[in-house]
Amino acid sequence: MKKTILLLTTLLLGAVAFAESGYDIMKKADEVLEPKTSSSTATLTIHSKKGNDKVREVIMKSKDFGDVSKEIIVFTVPKDVAGTGYLMFNYKEDTSGNKKDSDNWLYLPAMKKTRRIASSGSESEGSFMGTDFTYQDMGDRSLNDYTYNLLGEETVDGVVCYKIECISKAHTEKDPRYITYIGKSDYIMRKCEFYDRQDQLHRVLTCTNFTTIKGFTTAQIMKMENVQTGTWSLIETKNIVYDDEDIDDSLFTVAALEKGRIR
Repeated sequence: MKKTILLLTTLLLGAVAFAESGYDIMKKADEVLEPKTSSSTATLTIHSKKGNDKVREVIMKSKDFGDVSKEIIVFTVPKDVAGTGYLMFNYKEDTSGNKKDSDNWLYLPAMKKTRRIASSGSESEGSFMGTDFTYQDMGDRSLNDYTYNLLGEETVDGVVCYKIECISKAHTEKDPRYITYIGKSDYIMRKCEFYDRQDQLHRVLTCTNFTTIKGFTTAQIMKMENVQTGTWSLIETKNIVYDDEDIDDSLFTVAALEKGRIR
């Protein structure tokens, strides 16, 4: 009997030792392979407190340059925002998990002016083009900026997910804590809940309508809901093309934004 108990104890301790930590899971999620080039269009719907909807159409392109991934978003419809563009340079993490802050530019054709958007601080937490997404949401977060706790597992939209609590080390963000749900089978995020400084649920991001293109699993619909205001923003991605074209490097520049080259 004692040998049986000892064996069970050893097996249990072994299971604990080999269990993935919250950081391990988030690192694997961060390392999920992405296409070298991506091109798509999207419909962006902004739902107001009064129940009114604004609809925007955008073009999105991205390219992996090795040490940096560059992405550009350009609004095409309606006329009053056509030509507005956002350019992001997201840098890769080094072997220690450290990452250089991203570079971000916003071009406003009505003002014929391009301005830098800070990658951290209050400006990065501002609304992206009047949506419930922030500028920070549009880029990548550094693993080393957070601590992680694996809270267990939960099924989201039929997919068994790791439930992971992520807490900002700086504690100065508008939403310093969030809980993310990462698919156990593919390490792809299905949902994310953002909590404000009073630790009240602030926003909820849900990713649905997944498709697999050339081996890359992609959410075609992303909805960010502000549960405190009753507003929400929905991005529906269409016409997705992966690794079928070598997108011209010069498109990922401020000059290309200002000249309206992205169509």
